Amino acid sequence: MLSEVSIPNHHISELEILLFLLPRVGVALLVGTIVGVEREIRGKLAGIKTNALICAASAMFTALSLVMTDYSNTDLNHSGQQLDATRIVAQIVSGIGFIGAGAIFKSSSKVQGLTTAAVIWTVSALGILAGYGIYLSTIVITVGLIVFLSFVAHFEKRYIRNRSQNQTDFTGKNSTMD
Repeated sequence: MLSEVSIPNHHISELEILLFLLPRVGVALLVGTIVGVEREIRGKLAGIKTNALICAASAMFTALSLVMTDYSNTDLNHSGQQLDATRIVAQIVSGIGFIGAGAIFKSSSKVQGLTTAAVIWTVSALGILAGYGIYLSTIVITVGLIVFLSFVAHFEKRYIRNRSQNQTDFTGKNSTMD
């Protein structure tokens, strides 16, 4: 019965939640966009919108798990056990695995999209960092990721000759799946 449900007295205002979420999601959108721009410039299929949204969603889920855990642990849940914010993070990691798997294709004797899947997973991890409010590490790791991706792309283009750089996708546009 609804009248028997115990509602905790502790209340977090929507303004407090908004002020908690905005910097976390904002940083995540920024770093996801930066990674997405790098991928877009290189003609990869997972570009600006994909990377920005994955990063922002990961940050939002992480930050909301902190809010819910704080809210629930202020008034202990019915079993008397404290809730664990990392449970939602574990589900983010699993869910992103499915998205990454969708980016991987096998055509004849080639497997494509592994780098895109790895970047998606990495961008999600950046979102989780931002969601926890770990901004400096998020930004430094993003810069390192961009430098790494740029260096490796330059190295592959210059020194690895047997690799086909551009594939024509189903729209006739030059893009690569890695």
